[in-house]
Amino acid sequence: EKGAYSEAATFELLGRNAVRPVPYPSFDEAFQALSTHSVDLLMVPIENSLGGTIHANCDLQLQHSLFIIAEHDFRVRHCLMALPGTKKADLTKIISHPQALAQCDSYIRNLGVVKEAAYDTAGSAKLIADGKLVGVAAICSEIAARHYGLEILDEGIEDDDGNFTRFLLLRNAPVRIPLGIKCKTSIVFSLENQAGALFKALSVFALRDIDLAKIESRPCKPDVMDRLERLFWGMSGNMLSSNRQFNVRVSAGPAHKKQRTDNEIVKPTYRYLFYVDFFAPADEPNAANALKHLQEITSFFRILGSYPRGGTLAGLDNLGTKVVVPASRTLVKPKRKVGIIGFGTFGQFLAKKMVSEFDVFAASRDDYSTIACELGVSWCRSLDELMQQRLDVLLISVSILSFEGMVRRVTSAINNVGLSDHSMLVVDVCSVKVHAKNTMLALLPAACDILCTHPMFGPQSGKHGWGGLPFVFERVRLLDAPRCEEFLRWWSEQGCRMVDMSSEVHDECAAGSQFVTHFTGRVLSRLDLRTGPINTKGFDSILQLVDNTCKDSFDLFFALYKFNPNSAQQLQCLEAAMGDLCKELRDGMK
Repeated sequence: EKGAYSEAATFELLGRNAVRPVPYPSFDEAFQALSTHSVDLLMVPIENSLGGTIHANCDLQLQHSLFIIAEHDFRVRHCLMALPGTKKADLTKIISHPQALAQCDSYIRNLGVVKEAAYDTAGSAKLIADGKLVGVAAICSEIAARHYGLEILDEGIEDDDGNFTRFLLLRNAPVRIPLGIKCKTSIVFSLENQAGALFKALSVFALRDIDLAKIESRPCKPDVMDRLERLFWGMSGNMLSSNRQFNVRVSAGPAHKKQRTDNEIVKPTYRYLFYVDFFAPADEPNAANALKHLQEITSFFRILGSYPRGGTLAGLDNLGTKVVVPASRTLVKPKRKVGIIGFGTFGQFLAKKMVSEFDVFAASRDDYSTIACELGVSWCRSLDELMQQRLDVLLISVSILSFEGMVRRVTSAINNVGLSDHSMLVVDVCSVKVHAKNTMLALLPAACDILCTHPMFGPQSGKHGWGGLPFVFERVRLLDAPRCEEFLRWWSEQGCRMVDMSSEVHDECAAGSQFVTHFTGRVLSRLDLRTGPINTKGFDSILQLVDNTCKDSFDLFFALYKFNPNSAQQLQCLEAAMGDLCKELRDGMK
């Protein structure tokens, strides 16, 4: 149905404006539609981090001569939705696909309502909308609510936030991968049942230092396996004849295999296929030699696709064509243009890293043109001049107190230069997220995509590298999803620990950690604590806390309080805790 997670994943990878999704009632019909050229591309789930491999789609890949041209890891965020005006207290039943119900089991039990399995996640939303079912809610994707006019009552209700589904993008022809793009290749093969056969098969990769990303075995019906092997050897072992772009030569295999007869075949109860993913393009000489070696010892072999990894799209001029783009036309990929507003300490800190990957432009209230020149950053004297660069990404790095005013000025500058329809990803780096999120949603032109982020490190904590440091983000509004994913991938490649978290949850957590830390440090600073000859490690930690928090401006501390309502509640709790503790001490003296 429309609104399924496959549709949401498609939009994340390809963008809302690039494709027109066509739903099919079954995977079988979807594969058939691509094979008969009724559609140009097919997006299918292949494995889930909780539920494992979707074996039906593995089997369908073997039945159709299709090629993987991209992959995408989709973060599954379940939403609870019902007819408009419904409150959670009104609910008596929740319906959804059995897997979605299982993944939200704790949440449903806490609500104390009945759960009922439906044929599909999006289908459950359709049932409620079509039947006007009062008191019934569905668990499905946020996009389903828009399709069927339902109201989202809650989001992110899954019990495990590590719920990811890997999707594959398929086409009737393979892609040609430009040089410099990190690739993955997926293959499938079978082996004769001989001692050490799998060891020998995997050794073709190990001996050449080729890194495997995945290996999985899958039972196959003996008659299906026999048909696959006959097809394989009937084509002289060359299952790549329809995939000449990979330039992998295939041996015809041992003569005794081609000459065997039905009378010589003892059909076992179980035959196995082995699915392997490895990190290299199939036509890279080292990988090509490994595949040639592998085919000499397999009874069936096929390349399912060689494609960019990590959600990257490459080798395509545009979507919807059946033509493979020659590599010579995509060797040089233009750099994204990134603008930074606010070129103080933190803005410069980010620019130093970004200039190696992006064309960086900057503007600020003060004149940092000399520093910008030293860093390789193009300096713009005004916001209007910055907007005229037709940026791909605009990063707003100003104080929380100045943020709303700056967003208003950015919007004004966009209008001044006549670029209100220009698509640009606008990114904030504020320590308070809901305020930033609501401000950008309210003020920025509709053509602007919005990404809320909080790099939880700075010039001091990140001076020796960003490895393992948390980078919190929320995709707020996206029309060009691949651009956003490319920008997020850059942070991941710097070693950041990527934390996909809603702005609301971020602020709730920040009040209990960041605000409390700053508050404690500033309270202790009023005591004028000094180091002494008998310091304990705990006391040294306190002095370090005071030093770290007081290095930040009071404006930052005040903004953490002013723009995060959770901080006010935390302050009340701190006051109450201090009062209770003082009272307990004084009462003990009576």
